[in-house]
Amino acid sequence: MKKWAIFWGTFLSLVCALNVSAAGTEATNATASSITSFGPNHLIKNDGSLWLWGGLRSVPTQVPGLTDVQASYNSLAGLLVTRKDLSVWKLDTHSTTLMMTATSVDELNNVTGIFPVGNRTIAVNAEGAVFSSVLSSDGTSSAFTPITGIDNVAAVDWYTESNKQGYWERFLFLKKDGTVWTSHDKLATFEPVANLTDVIQLQKNYVLKKDGTVWSWPIQSIYSSEKVVASDASVVIPSPTSTLSNILSIKYNGYSAVAIDEQSRLWFWGSTITGWSDGKTYNEQEAPILLTGIIDVKEAFVVERSIIVLTQDGKVYETSIERETLPSNAKFIPIASGISIIKGGGRHVIMQKNDGTLWGWGINYHAELGYGDSEFSLEGLVPVQRPISVSLNGESVAFTNGVITRNGQNFIPLRSLFEKMGALITFKQDVTTVPNPAKPGTMMNKVDKKISIVRSDANKTALTISINAVTGETAVNNEAVNLPTLPFIVNGTMYLPLRFISEKLGATVEWLPQEELISITMK
Repeated sequence: MKKWAIFWGTFLSLVCALNVSAAGTEATNATASSITSFGPNHLIKNDGSLWLWGGLRSVPTQVPGLTDVQASYNSLAGLLVTRKDLSVWKLDTHSTTLMMTATSVDELNNVTGIFPVGNRTIAVNAEGAVFSSVLSSDGTSSAFTPITGIDNVAAVDWYTESNKQGYWERFLFLKKDGTVWTSHDKLATFEPVANLTDVIQLQKNYVLKKDGTVWSWPIQSIYSSEKVVASDASVVIPSPTSTLSNILSIKYNGYSAVAIDEQSRLWFWGSTITGWSDGKTYNEQEAPILLTGIIDVKEAFVVERSIIVLTQDGKVYETSIERETLPSNAKFIPIASGISIIKGGGRHVIMQKNDGTLWGWGINYHAELGYGDSEFSLEGLVPVQRPISVSLNGESVAFTNGVITRNGQNFIPLRSLFEKMGALITFKQDVTTVPNPAKPGTMMNKVDKKISIVRSDANKTALTISINAVTGETAVNNEAVNLPTLPFIVNGTMYLPLRFISEKLGATVEWLPQEELISITMK
Protein backbone atom coordinates (compact mmCIF):
# COMPACT_ATOMS: atom_id res chain seq x y z
CA MET A 1 0.00 0.00 0.00
CA LYS A 2 1.58 3.21 -1.14
CA LYS A 3 1.72 5.96 1.49
CA TRP A 4 1.94 9.55 0.33
CA ALA A 5 3.97 12.22 2.05
CA ILE A 6 2.43 15.12 3.95
CA PHE A 7 5.22 17.59 4.56
CA TRP A 8 5.79 21.06 4.24
CA GLY A 9 22.86 36.43 6.39
CA THR A 10 21.07 38.37 5.54
CA PHE A 11 22.48 41.68 6.58
CA LEU A 12 25.29 41.19 9.05
CA SER A 13 24.00 41.89 12.54
CA LEU A 14 26.21 44.49 14.11
CA VAL A 15 26.56 42.70 17.38
CA CYS A 16 29.58 41.95 19.45
CA ALA A 17 30.27 39.59 22.28
CA LEU A 18 31.23 39.50 25.88
CA ASN A 19 34.01 37.19 26.99
CA VAL A 20 33.54 36.03 30.55
CA SER A 21 35.68 33.66 32.59
CA ALA A 22 33.97 30.26 32.75
CA ALA A 23 35.85 28.88 35.75
CA GLY A 24 33.68 26.33 37.46
CA THR A 25 31.28 26.19 34.49
CA GLU A 26 32.75 23.38 32.42
CA ALA A 27 29.31 22.26 31.22
CA THR A 28 28.34 24.28 28.16
CA ASN A 29 24.64 23.56 28.29
CA ALA A 30 21.74 23.82 30.69
CA THR A 31 21.84 22.22 34.12
CA ALA A 32 19.18 19.97 35.57
CA SER A 33 17.86 22.63 37.94
CA SER A 34 17.19 25.19 35.22
CA ILE A 35 14.89 23.42 32.72
CA THR A 36 11.21 22.69 33.24
CA SER A 37 10.53 21.27 29.77
CA PHE A 38 11.95 21.27 26.26
CA GLY A 39 11.19 20.40 22.65
CA PRO A 40 13.07 20.04 19.36
CA ASN A 41 13.66 23.82 19.12
CA HIS A 42 12.82 25.35 22.50
CA LEU A 43 13.21 25.06 26.25
CA ILE A 44 11.35 26.53 29.21
CA LYS A 45 13.30 27.36 32.36
CA ASN A 46 12.09 27.15 35.95
CA ASP A 47 11.62 30.91 36.00
CA GLY A 48 9.03 30.60 33.21
CA SER A 49 11.24 32.10 30.50
CA LEU A 50 11.10 30.72 26.95
CA TRP A 51 14.24 30.10 24.89
CA LEU A 52 14.25 29.36 21.15
CA TRP A 53 16.82 28.23 18.62
CA GLY A 54 16.91 27.40 14.90
CA GLY A 55 17.19 29.50 11.74
CA LEU A 56 19.17 32.67 12.46
CA ARG A 57 19.19 31.79 16.16
CA SER A 58 22.04 29.32 16.36
CA VAL A 59 21.76 28.91 20.16
CA PRO A 60 18.98 29.18 22.76
CA THR A 61 17.80 32.78 22.82
CA GLN A 62 15.42 34.18 25.41
CA VAL A 63 12.10 35.67 24.29
CA PRO A 64 12.12 39.10 25.97
CA GLY A 65 9.25 40.18 28.18
CA LEU A 66 7.48 36.81 28.20
CA THR A 67 7.11 35.16 31.62
CA ASP A 68 5.27 32.22 33.18
CA VAL A 69 5.41 30.20 29.95
CA GLN A 70 3.71 26.82 30.13
CA ALA A 71 4.04 25.39 26.59
CA SER A 72 5.26 26.31 23.10
CA TYR A 73 3.80 25.19 19.75
CA ASN A 74 5.06 25.53 16.19
CA SER A 75 2.31 26.46 13.75
CA LEU A 76 1.64 28.02 10.36
CA ALA A 77 0.32 31.04 12.26
CA GLY A 78 3.73 31.47 13.90
CA LEU A 79 5.05 30.26 17.22
CA LEU A 80 2.22 30.11 19.75
CA VAL A 81 2.80 30.09 23.49
CA THR A 82 0.53 29.35 26.44
CA ARG A 83 1.15 30.92 29.83
CA LYS A 84 0.21 29.70 33.28
CA ASP A 85 -2.76 32.09 33.35
CA LEU A 86 -4.07 30.05 30.32
CA SER A 87 -3.61 32.98 27.92
CA VAL A 88 -2.19 32.40 24.42
CA TRP A 89 0.53 34.54 22.83
CA LYS A 90 1.94 34.75 19.33
CA LEU A 91 5.64 35.40 18.72
CA ASP A 92 6.87 37.53 15.83
CA THR A 93 10.40 38.36 14.68
CA HIS A 94 11.12 41.78 13.18
CA SER A 95 12.42 41.32 9.63
CA THR A 96 15.22 43.89 10.05
CA THR A 97 16.23 43.93 13.72
CA LEU A 98 15.38 40.24 14.28
CA MET A 99 14.07 41.11 17.75
CA MET A 100 11.25 38.94 19.06
CA THR A 101 7.96 40.33 20.36
CA ALA A 102 4.94 38.59 21.85
CA THR A 103 1.31 39.67 21.36
CA SER A 104 -1.80 38.24 22.99
CA VAL A 105 -4.11 36.04 20.90
CA ASP A 106 -7.33 37.14 22.56
CA GLU A 107 -9.59 34.71 20.68
CA LEU A 108 -7.85 31.70 22.25
CA ASN A 109 -7.66 30.59 25.88
CA ASN A 110 -6.79 27.41 27.79
CA VAL A 111 -5.36 25.74 24.67
CA THR A 112 -4.29 22.09 25.00
CA GLY A 113 -3.08 21.48 21.46
CA ILE A 114 -1.96 23.28 18.29
CA PHE A 115 -1.99 21.35 14.99
CA PRO A 116 -0.57 22.57 11.63
CA VAL A 117 -2.90 21.03 9.02
CA GLY A 118 -2.60 21.96 5.36
CA ASN A 119 -2.67 25.75 5.08
CA ARG A 120 -4.35 26.04 8.48
CA THR A 121 -3.46 26.11 12.12
CA ILE A 122 -6.09 24.38 14.24
CA ALA A 123 -6.21 25.01 17.99
CA VAL A 124 -8.06 22.84 20.51
CA ASN A 125 -8.91 24.02 24.02
CA ALA A 126 -9.55 22.09 27.23
CA GLU A 127 -13.29 21.97 26.54
CA GLY A 128 -12.69 20.30 23.16
CA ALA A 129 -13.69 23.35 21.13
CA VAL A 130 -11.83 23.85 17.84
CA PHE A 131 -10.53 27.06 16.22
CA SER A 132 -8.91 27.66 12.82
CA SER A 133 -6.48 30.22 11.38
CA VAL A 134 -5.84 30.20 7.62
CA LEU A 135 -2.47 30.98 6.05
CA SER A 136 -2.88 33.20 2.98
CA SER A 137 -0.71 33.28 -0.14
CA ASP A 138 1.10 36.41 1.11
CA GLY A 139 2.29 34.58 4.22
CA THR A 140 -0.10 36.19 6.72
CA SER A 141 -2.47 34.24 8.94
CA SER A 142 -6.06 35.14 9.74
CA ALA A 143 -7.45 35.47 13.24
CA PHE A 144 -8.61 32.26 14.90
CA THR A 145 -12.31 31.59 14.41
CA PRO A 146 -14.44 28.76 15.87
CA ILE A 147 -15.08 25.67 13.74
CA THR A 148 -18.73 24.70 14.12
CA GLY A 149 -20.13 21.21 13.72
CA ILE A 150 -17.46 19.40 15.70
CA ASP A 151 -16.81 19.37 19.46
CA ASN A 152 -15.25 17.34 22.26
CA VAL A 153 -12.00 17.16 20.23
CA ALA A 154 -8.70 15.93 21.69
CA ALA A 155 -6.37 15.83 18.63
CA VAL A 156 -6.30 16.69 14.91
CA ASP A 157 -4.43 15.41 11.84
CA TRP A 158 -4.73 15.58 8.05
CA TYR A 159 -3.46 14.48 4.64
CA THR A 160 -4.41 14.99 0.99
CA GLU A 161 -6.38 12.64 -1.26
CA SER A 162 -7.40 12.64 -4.91
CA ASN A 163 -9.41 10.75 -7.50
CA LYS A 164 -10.57 11.42 -11.04
CA GLN A 165 -12.96 14.04 -9.70
CA GLY A 166 -10.21 16.12 -8.10
CA TYR A 167 -8.17 16.75 -4.93
CA TRP A 168 -9.24 17.37 -1.37
CA GLU A 169 -7.88 17.66 2.16
CA ARG A 170 -8.79 14.91 4.57
CA PHE A 171 -9.14 16.34 8.07
CA LEU A 172 -9.32 13.88 10.97
CA PHE A 173 -10.52 14.64 14.50
CA LEU A 174 -9.98 12.37 17.49
CA LYS A 175 -12.69 13.02 20.03
CA LYS A 176 -12.35 12.59 23.78
CA ASP A 177 -14.76 9.65 23.63
CA GLY A 178 -12.31 7.75 21.40
CA THR A 179 -14.21 8.13 18.12
CA VAL A 180 -12.66 9.56 14.94
CA TRP A 181 -14.49 12.05 12.73
CA THR A 182 -13.57 13.27 9.28
CA SER A 183 -14.16 16.21 6.95
CA HIS A 184 -13.24 16.39 3.26
CA ASP A 185 -15.04 19.62 2.30
CA LYS A 186 -12.88 22.29 3.98
CA LEU A 187 -14.48 21.76 7.41
CA ALA A 188 -18.03 22.42 6.20
CA THR A 189 -19.39 19.05 7.35
CA PHE A 190 -18.21 16.25 9.64
CA GLU A 191 -19.01 12.56 9.89
CA PRO A 192 -17.75 9.68 12.04
CA VAL A 193 -15.36 7.09 10.60
CA ALA A 194 -16.94 3.65 10.88
CA ASN A 195 -15.43 1.02 13.20
CA LEU A 196 -13.13 3.47 14.97
CA THR A 197 -13.90 3.47 18.70
CA ASP A 198 -11.69 3.58 21.78
CA VAL A 199 -8.94 5.29 19.75
CA ILE A 200 -6.09 6.75 21.83
CA GLN A 201 -3.70 7.98 19.11
CA LEU A 202 -4.11 9.47 15.65
CA GLN A 203 -1.29 9.45 13.05
CA LYS A 204 -2.62 10.45 9.63
CA ASN A 205 -4.24 7.28 8.17
CA TYR A 206 -3.17 5.14 11.14
CA VAL A 207 -4.93 4.97 14.51
CA LEU A 208 -4.06 3.14 17.70
CA LYS A 209 -6.88 1.70 19.78
CA LYS A 210 -6.98 1.18 23.52
CA ASP A 211 -6.76 -2.59 23.03
CA GLY A 212 -3.36 -2.21 21.31
CA THR A 213 -4.55 -2.81 17.76
CA VAL A 214 -3.48 -0.54 14.88
CA TRP A 215 -6.05 0.32 12.22
CA SER A 216 -5.42 1.86 8.83
CA TRP A 217 -6.95 2.65 5.46
CA PRO A 218 -5.43 3.37 2.02
CA ILE A 219 -4.95 7.00 1.01
CA GLN A 220 -6.68 7.64 -2.30
CA SER A 221 -4.45 9.01 -5.05
CA ILE A 222 -4.71 9.10 -8.81
CA TYR A 223 -0.93 8.65 -8.86
CA SER A 224 -1.03 5.40 -6.92
CA SER A 225 -0.39 2.17 -8.80
CA GLU A 226 -2.94 0.52 -6.56
CA LYS A 227 -6.68 0.40 -7.04
CA VAL A 228 -8.39 3.59 -5.94
CA VAL A 229 -10.45 2.77 -2.85
CA ALA A 230 -13.58 4.70 -3.78
CA SER A 231 -14.72 7.49 -6.06
CA ASP A 232 -16.72 8.98 -3.17
CA ALA A 233 -14.54 11.36 -1.17
CA SER A 234 -16.61 10.74 1.96
CA VAL A 235 -15.73 7.03 2.11
CA VAL A 236 -13.07 5.88 4.60
CA ILE A 237 -12.85 2.13 5.22
CA PRO A 238 -10.46 1.28 8.07
CA SER A 239 -9.31 -2.23 8.90
CA PRO A 240 -6.96 -3.65 11.55
CA THR A 241 -3.32 -4.34 10.76
CA SER A 242 -3.16 -8.06 11.50
CA THR A 243 0.59 -8.19 12.24
CA LEU A 244 0.48 -5.61 15.04
CA SER A 245 -1.01 -6.23 18.49
CA ASN A 246 -0.48 -5.01 22.04
CA ILE A 247 0.96 -1.76 20.69
CA LEU A 248 1.57 1.11 23.13
CA SER A 249 2.52 3.93 20.73
CA ILE A 250 3.11 4.66 17.05
CA LYS A 251 5.01 7.34 15.14
CA TYR A 252 4.37 8.01 11.43
CA ASN A 253 5.82 10.87 9.38
CA GLY A 254 3.93 10.22 6.14
CA TYR A 255 6.65 7.90 4.81
CA SER A 256 7.87 5.62 7.58
CA ALA A 257 6.38 4.32 10.82
CA VAL A 258 7.61 2.76 14.04
CA ALA A 259 5.62 1.22 16.89
CA ILE A 260 6.46 0.05 20.42
CA ASP A 261 4.57 -2.91 21.90
CA GLU A 262 3.89 -4.01 25.49
CA GLN A 263 7.07 -6.10 25.49
CA SER A 264 9.12 -2.95 24.67
CA ARG A 265 9.85 -4.30 21.20
CA LEU A 266 10.16 -2.10 18.10
CA TRP A 267 8.26 -2.55 14.82
CA PHE A 268 8.84 -0.82 11.49
CA TRP A 269 6.85 -0.41 8.28
CA GLY A 270 6.52 2.09 5.45
CA SER A 271 9.35 3.40 3.31
CA THR A 272 13.11 3.19 3.30
CA ILE A 273 14.97 5.79 1.22
CA THR A 274 17.61 5.53 -1.49
CA GLY A 275 19.12 8.19 -3.74
CA TRP A 276 19.19 11.96 -3.38
CA SER A 277 17.41 15.00 -4.81
CA ASP A 278 15.57 14.16 -8.05
CA GLY A 279 16.85 10.59 -7.85
CA LYS A 280 15.34 9.94 -4.43
CA THR A 281 13.28 6.75 -4.18
CA TYR A 282 10.92 5.66 -1.41
CA ASN A 283 11.00 1.86 -1.18
CA GLU A 284 7.78 0.55 0.32
CA GLN A 285 7.81 -2.10 3.04
CA GLU A 286 4.12 -2.56 3.60
CA ALA A 287 4.15 -5.40 6.13
CA PRO A 288 5.37 -4.42 9.62
CA ILE A 289 8.58 -6.15 10.69
CA LEU A 290 9.85 -6.78 14.21
CA LEU A 291 13.32 -5.28 14.64
CA THR A 292 15.25 -7.87 16.64
CA GLY A 293 18.44 -5.82 16.89
CA ILE A 294 17.05 -3.66 19.70
CA ILE A 295 15.21 -4.50 22.95
CA ASP A 296 13.73 -2.71 25.98
CA VAL A 297 12.58 0.22 23.84
CA LYS A 298 11.23 3.25 25.69
CA GLU A 299 10.87 5.79 22.84
CA ALA A 300 11.54 5.83 19.09
CA PHE A 301 11.50 8.32 16.22
CA VAL A 302 12.11 8.29 12.47
CA VAL A 303 14.55 11.17 11.93
CA GLU A 304 15.64 12.05 8.37
CA ARG A 305 17.07 8.69 7.21
CA SER A 306 17.49 7.08 10.62
CA ILE A 307 15.51 5.37 13.35
CA ILE A 308 16.50 6.77 16.75
CA VAL A 309 15.69 4.65 19.83
CA LEU A 310 15.85 5.38 23.57
CA THR A 311 16.01 2.20 25.66
CA GLN A 312 14.87 1.64 29.21
CA ASP A 313 18.44 1.82 30.52
CA GLY A 314 18.90 5.35 29.17
CA LYS A 315 20.90 4.52 26.04
CA VAL A 316 20.22 5.93 22.58
CA TYR A 317 20.78 3.92 19.39
CA GLU A 318 20.56 4.58 15.65
CA THR A 319 19.98 2.47 12.57
CA SER A 320 19.78 3.72 9.00
CA ILE A 321 16.77 3.42 6.70
CA GLU A 322 18.91 4.58 3.78
CA ARG A 323 18.65 1.21 2.04
CA GLU A 324 16.33 -0.62 -0.32
CA THR A 325 14.89 -2.79 2.46
CA LEU A 326 15.27 -2.75 6.23
CA PRO A 327 16.09 -6.25 7.53
CA SER A 328 14.55 -7.47 10.77
CA ASN A 329 18.04 -7.93 12.23
CA ALA A 330 19.22 -4.39 11.36
CA LYS A 331 22.12 -3.39 13.59
CA PHE A 332 21.59 -0.50 16.00
CA ILE A 333 24.65 1.65 16.77
CA PRO A 334 24.94 3.32 20.22
CA ILE A 335 25.21 7.12 20.08
CA ALA A 336 24.50 8.24 23.67
CA SER A 337 24.03 7.01 27.24
CA GLY A 338 22.66 8.42 30.46
CA ILE A 339 19.63 9.86 28.64
CA SER A 340 16.32 10.44 30.47
CA ILE A 341 14.14 12.14 27.81
CA ILE A 342 14.32 12.45 24.03
CA LYS A 343 12.28 14.70 21.71
CA GLY A 344 12.17 14.25 17.95
CA GLY A 345 12.12 16.86 15.20
CA GLY A 346 11.75 16.11 11.51
CA ARG A 347 15.50 15.86 10.91
CA HIS A 348 17.04 15.81 14.39
CA VAL A 349 16.53 14.87 18.02
CA ILE A 350 17.16 16.76 21.25
CA MET A 351 17.85 14.65 24.33
CA GLN A 352 18.30 15.38 28.02
CA LYS A 353 20.91 13.56 30.05
CA ASN A 354 20.40 12.51 33.66
CA ASP A 355 22.45 15.54 34.75
CA GLY A 356 19.92 17.83 33.05
CA THR A 357 22.10 18.90 30.12
CA LEU A 358 20.62 19.00 26.61
CA TRP A 359 22.28 17.40 23.59
CA GLY A 360 21.44 17.30 19.91
CA TRP A 361 21.94 14.78 17.11
CA GLY A 362 21.05 14.92 13.43
CA ILE A 363 20.78 17.48 10.63
CA ASN A 364 21.80 21.01 11.59
CA TYR A 365 21.04 22.84 8.32
CA HIS A 366 18.91 25.48 10.09
CA ALA A 367 20.80 25.42 13.40
CA GLU A 368 18.32 22.84 14.71
CA LEU A 369 20.80 21.53 17.28
CA GLY A 370 21.30 24.84 19.14
CA TYR A 371 25.03 24.21 19.11
CA GLY A 372 26.22 27.61 17.91
CA ASP A 373 26.98 26.46 14.41
CA SER A 374 25.10 26.11 11.12
CA GLU A 375 27.06 23.28 9.54
CA PHE A 376 24.68 20.95 7.70
CA SER A 377 25.93 17.81 9.39
CA LEU A 378 27.84 17.59 12.66
CA GLU A 379 29.68 14.46 13.71
CA GLY A 380 27.97 12.66 16.58
CA LEU A 381 26.30 14.16 19.62
CA VAL A 382 26.74 17.90 20.30
CA PRO A 383 25.79 19.98 23.37
CA VAL A 384 22.93 22.43 23.15
CA GLN A 385 24.32 25.75 24.34
CA ARG A 386 23.50 26.81 27.86
CA PRO A 387 20.64 29.37 28.19
CA ILE A 388 22.40 32.31 29.86
CA SER A 389 20.82 35.69 30.59
CA VAL A 390 22.64 39.04 30.67
CA SER A 391 21.89 42.13 32.75
CA LEU A 392 23.33 45.63 32.69
CA ASN A 393 23.11 47.52 35.98
CA GLY A 394 20.37 45.08 37.04
CA GLU A 395 18.31 45.50 33.87
CA SER A 396 17.75 42.47 31.63
CA VAL A 397 19.24 42.88 28.14
CA ALA A 398 17.37 41.47 25.12
CA PHE A 399 19.31 39.93 22.24
CA THR A 400 18.63 38.65 18.74
CA ASN A 401 20.85 35.64 19.45
CA GLY A 402 21.94 33.97 22.65
CA VAL A 403 25.20 33.10 24.36
CA ILE A 404 27.76 30.97 22.55
CA THR A 405 30.27 29.16 24.75
CA ARG A 406 33.59 28.26 23.17
CA ASN A 407 36.75 27.01 24.85
CA GLY A 408 35.30 27.60 28.28
CA GLN A 409 34.38 31.23 27.54
CA ASN A 410 30.99 32.83 27.06
CA PHE A 411 30.47 35.02 23.99
CA ILE A 412 27.35 37.13 24.02
CA PRO A 413 25.78 39.31 21.28
CA LEU A 414 25.72 42.79 22.69
CA ARG A 415 24.82 45.48 20.15
CA SER A 416 22.06 46.80 22.36
CA LEU A 417 24.34 46.52 25.39
CA PHE A 418 27.10 48.58 23.76
CA GLU A 419 24.55 51.23 22.89
CA LYS A 420 23.34 51.19 26.49
CA MET A 421 26.95 51.73 27.51
CA GLY A 422 26.99 54.94 25.49
CA ALA A 423 28.82 53.58 22.44
CA LEU A 424 28.00 54.20 18.79
CA ILE A 425 28.30 51.23 16.41
CA THR A 426 28.85 51.68 12.67
CA PHE A 427 29.42 49.27 9.81
CA LYS A 428 31.37 49.81 6.60
CA GLN A 429 32.20 47.48 3.72
CA ASP A 430 35.32 48.23 1.65
CA VAL A 431 36.06 46.57 -1.70
CA THR A 432 39.59 46.90 -3.09
CA THR A 433 41.38 45.33 -6.05
CA VAL A 434 44.47 43.27 -5.14
CA PRO A 435 46.69 40.69 -6.89
CA ASN A 436 45.21 37.22 -6.99
CA PRO A 437 47.69 34.82 -5.31
CA ALA A 438 45.94 31.80 -6.84
CA LYS A 439 46.36 33.15 -10.40
CA PRO A 440 49.57 35.19 -10.82
CA GLY A 441 49.16 38.14 -13.16
CA THR A 442 45.47 38.56 -12.38
CA MET A 443 43.58 40.75 -9.93
CA MET A 444 40.77 39.98 -7.50
CA ASN A 445 38.36 41.87 -5.28
CA LYS A 446 39.17 41.96 -1.57
CA VAL A 447 36.19 42.62 0.70
CA ASP A 448 36.67 43.99 4.20
CA LYS A 449 33.73 44.39 6.56
CA LYS A 450 34.67 46.82 9.29
CA ILE A 451 32.87 47.52 12.53
CA SER A 452 33.62 50.55 14.67
CA ILE A 453 32.62 50.93 18.31
CA VAL A 454 32.99 54.55 19.39
CA ARG A 455 32.42 55.82 22.90
CA SER A 456 30.42 59.00 22.54
CA ASP A 457 30.49 60.15 26.18
CA ALA A 458 32.15 63.59 26.16
CA ASN A 459 33.05 63.25 29.86
CA LYS A 460 35.26 60.21 29.22
CA THR A 461 38.43 59.60 27.27
CA ALA A 462 37.79 59.12 23.55
CA LEU A 463 37.69 55.46 22.55
CA THR A 464 37.39 53.83 19.15
CA ILE A 465 37.51 50.06 18.71
CA SER A 466 37.82 48.83 15.11
CA ILE A 467 37.18 45.22 14.11
CA ASN A 468 37.64 43.65 10.68
CA ALA A 469 34.86 41.06 10.49
CA VAL A 470 36.69 39.17 7.73
CA THR A 471 40.21 38.89 9.20
CA GLY A 472 39.51 39.44 12.89
CA GLU A 473 42.07 42.24 13.04
CA THR A 474 41.27 44.57 15.94
CA ALA A 475 42.59 48.00 16.91
CA VAL A 476 41.96 50.36 19.82
CA ASN A 477 42.44 54.04 18.95
CA ASN A 478 44.26 52.92 15.78
CA GLU A 479 46.71 50.72 17.72
CA ALA A 480 46.59 47.02 16.87
CA VAL A 481 45.75 44.62 19.71
CA ASN A 482 46.16 40.85 19.87
CA LEU A 483 43.03 39.04 21.03
CA PRO A 484 43.45 35.59 22.62
CA THR A 485 40.27 34.51 20.82
CA LEU A 486 39.48 35.90 17.39
CA PRO A 487 36.03 37.28 16.57
CA PHE A 488 33.77 34.89 14.70
CA ILE A 489 30.51 35.04 12.75
CA VAL A 490 27.62 32.59 13.00
CA ASN A 491 24.56 33.04 10.82
CA GLY A 492 25.44 36.67 10.10
CA THR A 493 25.95 37.55 13.76
CA MET A 494 29.42 38.66 14.82
CA TYR A 495 30.84 37.75 18.21
CA LEU A 496 33.96 39.13 19.82
CA PRO A 497 35.41 38.86 23.31
CA LEU A 498 34.53 41.77 25.54
CA ARG A 499 37.10 41.26 28.27
CA PHE A 500 39.36 43.88 26.74
CA ILE A 501 36.36 45.99 25.68
CA SER A 502 34.93 45.90 29.21
CA GLU A 503 38.29 47.05 30.54
CA LYS A 504 38.35 49.94 28.07
CA LEU A 505 34.75 50.93 28.84
CA GLY A 506 35.20 50.50 32.59
CA ALA A 507 32.59 47.77 33.02
CA THR A 508 32.64 45.16 35.78
CA VAL A 509 31.56 41.66 34.76
CA GLU A 510 30.32 38.99 37.16
CA TRP A 511 29.33 35.42 36.25
CA LEU A 512 26.56 33.96 38.47
CA PRO A 513 26.44 30.25 37.55
CA GLN A 514 23.54 29.26 39.82
CA GLU A 515 21.35 31.88 38.14
CA GLU A 516 22.88 31.30 34.70
CA LEU A 517 23.33 35.06 34.57
CA ILE A 518 26.11 37.39 33.46
CA SER A 519 25.79 40.60 35.45
CA ILE A 520 27.47 43.70 33.97
CA THR A 521 27.86 46.83 36.05
CA MET A 522 28.95 50.15 34.64
CA LYS A 523 29.13 53.41 36.54
